[in-house]
Amino acid sequence: MVTSPVFGSALWRLGPWVRPYTARMALGLAANAAARFFDLVPLILVGQVVDAVAAGLHGGPPLPIADFGLVGAAILATFGGLALCQSGSDYLLDTVAQGVRHDVRVAVYNHLQRLDVAYFEARQTGDLMAVLAGDVDNLERFFADSSTSMVRLCITFAGVYGMLLWLDFHLALLLLLPLPFALAAVRFFVTQVAPQYRRARQAVGEMSAILENNLQGMAVIQAYSAQEVQSHRIQARSQEYRDAAIQAAWERARFVPLLYTVAGVGYGVLIGVGGWMTWAGIGPSLGDFTTFVLMAMRLILPLFVFGALINQIQQAEASAQRIFALLDTPPQVRDDEDAVPLTGPLTSVTLEEVSFGYPGRAQVLCGVSLELVPGRMVGVVGHTGAGKSSLAKLVLRFYDPDAGRILVNRQPLRVVSLDSWRRRIGYVPQEPYLFSGTVAENIALGAPDADEAAIEAAARLAGAWEFIERLPQGLETLVGDRGVRLSGGQRQRVALARALLRDPELLILDEATASVDTRTEALIQENLRQMRATRMTLVIAHRLSTVRQCDEIIVLVDGIIVERGTHEALVAAGGVYAGLWGVQSGE
Repeated sequence: MVTSPVFGSALWRLGPWVRPYTARMALGLAANAAARFFDLVPLILVGQVVDAVAAGLHGGPPLPIADFGLVGAAILATFGGLALCQSGSDYLLDTVAQGVRHDVRVAVYNHLQRLDVAYFEARQTGDLMAVLAGDVDNLERFFADSSTSMVRLCITFAGVYGMLLWLDFHLALLLLLPLPFALAAVRFFVTQVAPQYRRARQAVGEMSAILENNLQGMAVIQAYSAQEVQSHRIQARSQEYRDAAIQAAWERARFVPLLYTVAGVGYGVLIGVGGWMTWAGIGPSLGDFTTFVLMAMRLILPLFVFGALINQIQQAEASAQRIFALLDTPPQVRDDEDAVPLTGPLTSVTLEEVSFGYPGRAQVLCGVSLELVPGRMVGVVGHTGAGKSSLAKLVLRFYDPDAGRILVNRQPLRVVSLDSWRRRIGYVPQEPYLFSGTVAENIALGAPDADEAAIEAAARLAGAWEFIERLPQGLETLVGDRGVRLSGGQRQRVALARALLRDPELLILDEATASVDTRTEALIQENLRQMRATRMTLVIAHRLSTVRQCDEIIVLVDGIIVERGTHEALVAAGGVYAGLWGVQSGE
């Protein structure tokens, strides 16, 4: 990977996103070069005017006033050309910056959607938001401002120095003397300030994560009078960001005097030596020396701008590193190379001696076997932490088992493409998630082309229509962030309607009716029983009344199946299930 003292490897990796805009960028750079030409022409004209005035003062033939008028008109024309070319360049390069920002943000989000559930369980949402928003925006500022200014400086330097060599190559070579010191100062600054920006961006991500969690849980914070504790957490992360930013500012403060020293040496040598040579008659003419001095200012002043640009570039490099750290993360659960779409109807889902444990934790499932077929309802019960929800995640292939295998239509699940498999499933998690939007939009999440009649039918099956029709705007009522405007039971019924709208061949219900009243639960169960002939259903529940009508009930204890059978058979056996039933039914 190509690197330089200023541009790190992460910024160079943005090339594929810039490539589609190559023509527009080339046109913008050409307009920028033209703007620099119009910017420098007046300096040459000023030198010619000075020579003409000096000649007239020393007895030479006076120039007609019309000639001075032509020079003035030429300068006015160059300012017009500068304005047009500079504005055109800024517009073209800014559209490139906006395009790259858009493409990078979409690419990062699409990559996030391909990552497995385990990744999101290990990362804080606020930190990911800091990458998608803050870090991507830093790249936009880099392309719109920093890169444009850098190009402008490079074109200016090449044009000015070429002109200086043409005017007097001796003086031009003198200006190069302090250049090695400037490069050394740049390298020193970059090595010192880059770690501080990486530290600052990391602190921003951590602070964003805490802020998001706290804002979502503000009611809990206030209920437990935990404001002071949480304030200290925010203060600690903000202080880390503050300290990193201050350290970067200190490195900047040390860098600026070095640039001023280099510029002062170069300009002092030019005025001292060049002025003497012009006075002695062994150097350029007075007009050329005037042009030389004016152009040298254009050559030296960019050094100060360059200092600020390095600061911006290092911020962009820190953001690019965080972006590519995310993009370089591969999904752990993904399609195998030989995976193919699932075709034909779903005839069976079989778990054979499946064992599983989350990374860094003990196993939560040990040798679990079960089979799902159309028309069959299988219930899974057990104490909290028995592994019930983990079983659902394995069937969804959010995770792969550590041992054993899962078969779909008698073939390994790993050889079935993820998208084609999950399109066969309707899933209601124990903590239903609703998106900010309307009730209809949330129900139609997995079937965006569904019409209102289909949405209403799914809502009726889920026992949700009775409260939806009482809402102010019915299906078009906004549910708020995470469905905060609905009760827990209402959110569960909307999530169930979302699953049923897909008319899935496999329905997975993980505590799907835990928050609804018994009357509504009975209605939902009756609706599901009427639809059971066309689908297989996996029901996970604490409330045993939810699984009472299942064809088979599996009892998990510490990830091990200890009992299985119908409700009546398990109660009669007097084992774990019978004990749970006795507690819940009061018998």
